[in-house]
Amino acid sequence: MIRPLAFLVLLLLIAPWPAVAGESSTGPFTLAPASDLALSGPENDEPAPPCPEFKLFLAGEPPAGCPRMAAADSAPGGSAPPESETTQIEKPLHYRIIPYLVPIGVLAGGLENSLADSPLQSFRFTNEGYFGANTYAGGADKAAHFVDYTIVSREIAYLYQKLGYSESTSILLGLGIGFLGGLANEIGDGFNQYGFSFQDLAMDSAGAVTGALVLATRTQDLFGFRYGVLLPTSKVTCCQVPANGRDYSYEIYTADLKLAGVGRRLGLNIGPLRYLLFSVTYGSKFYPSGAPDLRERQVGFEIGLNFEEILDSLGVRRNTWWGYGLHVVFDNVRFPFTSVGFQYDLNHGRWYGPGNGNQYSTSP
Repeated sequence: MIRPLAFLVLLLLIAPWPAVAGESSTGPFTLAPASDLALSGPENDEPAPPCPEFKLFLAGEPPAGCPRMAAADSAPGGSAPPESETTQIEKPLHYRIIPYLVPIGVLAGGLENSLADSPLQSFRFTNEGYFGANTYAGGADKAAHFVDYTIVSREIAYLYQKLGYSESTSILLGLGIGFLGGLANEIGDGFNQYGFSFQDLAMDSAGAVTGALVLATRTQDLFGFRYGVLLPTSKVTCCQVPANGRDYSYEIYTADLKLAGVGRRLGLNIGPLRYLLFSVTYGSKFYPSGAPDLRERQVGFEIGLNFEEILDSLGVRRNTWWGYGLHVVFDNVRFPFTSVGFQYDLNHGRWYGPGNGNQYSTSP
């Protein structure tokens, strides 16, 4: 996972966390109303008694039993104080600083992610292709760029909503900062062994746009994207991790359909099925380190656990710093052995499964 997302998690840990009012699984975050922050107890919810019929009164003789008139008379000049003077609350310092730290951190993280990856050299461009069999990582790197920036765009939007920004503004900020983060990452790559790749930038941008569209259409209860880690097996002895790049054999990327959202939208009680996901997966094996006849590009489908729905059912939501942190991790990461399915090797035309996505062959 790229470093900008880790920076967002750090900001969440240091930010003050007021109560969240009107929270829903799909709605925007809002700050608590001013009445919740008052030192006195809650106001009486009973309706005010009606005022007597219209009459003329002498100055200084307000009618009994008319609280509206009494409130107006108590203000200087006989008028009620403006509402803004009684309800406006200045945001804490953190809430005024973090909105500026987020883009700085994402841009710095994108640059650092590239510039620290290998010795620097003169800036250059490169043509990596997309998902072809003869590409650098068999397309796994492109899936990584897409999923990573889908997550970054969405989590930035959630963070800005938490900071009190409107839903539409937060989505646009997530989209814009996500795109700039991908651009910074590619500019950094232009100075390392990989070079500036327009294909990488295209997948970064597509991911940021997808994350924004999911939020704008309020379909985050239906669709999600996750980064997955696979545990090494004994068959790894066929290959070595390349000195000039990372091996994608132990990564998998998913596009998820959340059965809980399907059930809610159809008005169906699907019981325990709401804790499951149906996912389409992509990964590659032995790219770029293995022999060409051993390399595999795997497309699959699987059923897995929906930890987001599990956390929500346990009452763990994004209205506390620790609940938010758990959701950032469990909503976006596919953990080993939490899914089962089948994968199809595009290079050799063969199926694997049922399994957890770590199946492959060491013989051509």
